[in-house]
Amino acid sequence: MEYVGGAYSYALPGRAGARGELARPFDQRLFFAGEATQRHDFSTAHGAYQSGTRAAEEATAALTRSQAR
Repeated sequence: MEYVGGAYSYALPGRAGARGELARPFDQRLFFAGEATQRHDFSTAHGAYQSGTRAAEEATAALTRSQAR
């Protein structure tokens, strides 16, 4: 991987609100995580961790709701 120097996400000016769109579940069956989906801690390892926790909680809640039906 000699050409990989690292990367991080960034929003274009005026488009930081799109991070919420990236985090939005699809059909309560597909959940998204990653530092780019964080509104406040984007571009960080702890933002990635927090987004994974959020997505796991969303998936768990969706499974709980579907089992209750």
